[in-house]
Amino acid sequence: MAATILDVADLCGYSKATVSRAFASPDQVAEKTRQRVYEAARALNYTPDAIARAMVRGRTDNIGFVIYEKQYPVVLNPFYSPIFESVLQTCARKGYSLFISSDRDLRLPNGQTCVKKQMDGIILAGQSDAQMVMDLRRQNMPVVVLNNAIDVDDLTCVTTDQYGGALLAMRHLTERGHRKIAIIAGAFSPHVCTSRYNGYCDALREIGQTIDLRFVQTIEPTAEQATQCASMMLSLPDRPTAIFCTNDTIAVGTLKAALRAGLRIPQDVAIIGFDDSEISHLVEPELTTVRVDKAAMGCIAAEQLIAQIEGETPPKQVIQTPVELVIRQTT
Repeated sequence: MAATILDVADLCGYSKATVSRAFASPDQVAEKTRQRVYEAARALNYTPDAIARAMVRGRTDNIGFVIYEKQYPVVLNPFYSPIFESVLQTCARKGYSLFISSDRDLRLPNGQTCVKKQMDGIILAGQSDAQMVMDLRRQNMPVVVLNNAIDVDDLTCVTTDQYGGALLAMRHLTERGHRKIAIIAGAFSPHVCTSRYNGYCDALREIGQTIDLRFVQTIEPTAEQATQCASMMLSLPDRPTAIFCTNDTIAVGTLKAALRAGLRIPQDVAIIGFDDSEISHLVEPELTTVRVDKAAMGCIAAEQLIAQIEGETPPKQVIQTPVELVIRQTT
C-alpha cells in the first residue's frame, strides 16, 4: 500500500498540516523542519497527491498557453518559440506547470471558447478577440493577452512597441536614401498590423513621400507566400528599391525572391525584417531587423497571470517592451 501523508507525519514527528505545508508552501516552513519532512517522505517513497491537493486548495497549479491556430505548433514558430520558453521557465520558478493548446482546441461548435481541462489561468498568444476573453472570464479564468492589445476592462496585454519598431525600420531605409519602399505585411492581429502599417506610413510622410498602393501587400506570414509576393513586386518596371517586411519569415522569403531575380542585396534592393528571430542571422546575407525582447514578453506575461491567480486584481493596461534596430547585411 502506498504511503500516506499520515505515515510521513508519524515518521518525522510533525503534524499532517506541517507535512502538507512543507510541500505546498515550503517557504512557510523552517529549513530544519522541511528537511525532516522530506527525509521521511523519501524513506516512505511518498509523493503528494496532486489531485487531492488541487481539490483542497481549489487550484491546479496549471497554466494554459493558447496560441492562434495558424501559428501552431509553437515550438516550430521562430517568434513564439523563445517566448514560450520564457513563459515555461517563469512558470517553473513559480511552481506552475504549462500546457500548450491552439485556440481551435478551445472553440465550441457554437463559437464560444471553453477550457476543457482544469487550468488556473490562460495566456492568449497572437490573434484573439474580446469575445474570447469574455468567454474565459465567465468561467472565472484569469487571462493575459500576449503580443496583442484588446480593449477590455481589467485586462493586461503584453506586447512590444509595434509602431516604434516599424518607424525605426523605415527611418533606417529612408536615411539610406530609399524613396520607393514597399511593405509586405503578415496577416497578424489588428493591433500588430495597424501599428506597423502606421509606422510605415508616417515614415514616408516624414520625407514627403506618398503611399503607392502597388507597394502595399498583405499575406499569410509564410516564406512561400512572401517569395511569391516579392517576386511580383520585383518584376515591376519601376520596382521598389527597399522592402519592409513585418516579420523575419516574410523577409527570408523576400530575400529568396530577390536572389532568384538576380538582384544584389542591398545594392539593388534592401530588405528589412521584424522580430530578430533565430533565422535572421542564419541566412546569407544576414538580415537587418528590429529586435523584439521575446524573453521579456514571456516573463512579464507569466508573472502578470500568476499575480492574478494568486489574488491580485489586474488594472487595464498595455505593457510594451522596447525594440532595437539590428543592422546587418541586407540594408
